Amino acid sequence: MSMLRNSKGFTLVELMVVVIIVLVLAGIAVPVYMHYIQEGKKSEAYAVIDSIVSGALVYFQKNDTYTGGTAANWLAADDTGNAQYFTYVLSGQGDTGFVATATVSGSWGPSGATVVWTQSGASSAAGDAGTGAFSESGW
Repeated sequence: MSMLRNSKGFTLVELMVVVIIVLVLAGIAVPVYMHYIQEGKKSEAYAVIDSIVSGALVYFQKNDTYTGGTAANWLAADDTGNAQYFTYVLSGQGDTGFVATATVSGSWGPSGATVVWTQSGASSAAGDAGTGAFSESGW
C-alpha cells in the first residue's frame, strides 16, 4: 500500500525564504523612509529662515541697517507656530548683514546640525539690502 502525501500548504523552507525576503526589503525601505522624514523636518528651517529674511529686508528698507533687529520682530506672526524642530538664533546684525542659524532641537536629527542663512553686502547709501545664501553643516 502506497502512502500518498497530502501536499497542501507551505514547507518551512518556503516560509523562511519569504521571511528573509521581507526582512531584506524592510532593511532597505526603513532607512530610506527615515531619510525622507528627516528632509521633511529640515524644510521647516528653510521656511522659517525665509520668513525671517523677508522681515529683515523690510526692516532694512525702513531703517537702512540690520542693527537692532531680532528674530522675534522679523519673523512673521503666522510662522511662529511652525518652529518646532529647530531653535533659531540671529547674530551679527550690522549695517551690512546678519546671520540666521537654525539648530536641530530634540533627538530627531544629528546633534548640532545646522541650517544657516548669511546675508551680506548691504549698502544703505545705494539702497541695496545685499544678498544671502543658505549653507548646511552636520548633516
